[in-house]
Amino acid sequence: MDITYTPQFQRSARLVRYLTESERIIAWIGQQMVDVSWIGRSQRDALVRMAHYSTRIEGNPLTLPEVEALAAGKDLAVEERAKQEVLNYFSALRWIWKFSSTDIKEKDLLKLHGILTAELLPKEEVGAYKLKANAVFGNGKIIYKPPPPEVSGPLTRALLHWIHSAGEEHPVIIAAVAHHRLVSIHPFMDGNGRIARALESWLLFRRGFDTHHILALDEFFDQDRPRYYREIQNVREHQDNLTSWLEYVAEGINETLHKAQVRIQSLRIKGSAGKIVLIPKQERILQILAQAPRIGGGELAKSLGVTRSHLSKMIRPMIQAGLVNKEGTTRSASYRLP
Repeated sequence: MDITYTPQFQRSARLVRYLTESERIIAWIGQQMVDVSWIGRSQRDALVRMAHYSTRIEGNPLTLPEVEALAAGKDLAVEERAKQEVLNYFSALRWIWKFSSTDIKEKDLLKLHGILTAELLPKEEVGAYKLKANAVFGNGKIIYKPPPPEVSGPLTRALLHWIHSAGEEHPVIIAAVAHHRLVSIHPFMDGNGRIARALESWLLFRRGFDTHHILALDEFFDQDRPRYYREIQNVREHQDNLTSWLEYVAEGINETLHKAQVRIQSLRIKGSAGKIVLIPKQERILQILAQAPRIGGGELAKSLGVTRSHLSKMIRPMIQAGLVNKEGTTRSASYRLP
């Protein structure tokens, strides 16, 4: 089945204004990289907020402090399904951030769905397209009927083809289009909203917009959930013209960037690190530590593809600058963020 996809939208003055402002803040964030006291904590904050707000949109009852506790490796006496949803989202984000391939292929998207829904769905539905029709409900009635199961694969592949061929299109536009299109294809029995939002974050990362994983856009969507669903439906009621949706997402990107900017300024004031320029592998150390409460030296060295000796040389100035805490000695040492 040969299906193509070309999104329909206009570059409105409002959209261009939001994109221009977002580029300004992204440039400011880039300039702050010389002072890295804020990076690890901003990444951990984004990990927690993305997992919390994306799952809460779907009805997860856990609070932000509970999600923070799970991110810190604590076990909580909470409902198992709710906990599993959050842990799966952590795993999905960590997998996305480690993903090294240039393009996102169909098998990669199915893998992401498998991570998000592990132990939550029947095995035949985990990482697999739906085999029967589903629908989106609101107020006890059907508000949207997605395409039938037999076109889930072709429509998803057409979307991925458009993403790959989008060239120099703005990352926010690509990510926002992908979010709306995937949630409209609704190719899975469950988890469609979570994977659509995760794909959006994935593309912002892959397209060089959020390379340090500090944006938690899902918080914007969750703070006014009725508007989020209304904006999605509005596109369907206007012959799939995505202009209003792109304006909405770009507005969310701006609000999220402004919050990130405030957090960075606050962390820089509180941080004890001096001005230090990190090499890429040292930046990667902070990214890894932002995703795990604590990691042993051997595991960290393996993740970086370096020897323990090389790791020790790289991490020593980071410890001295207060960016990383070391616990234990010699080969039993482990590391964590302050």
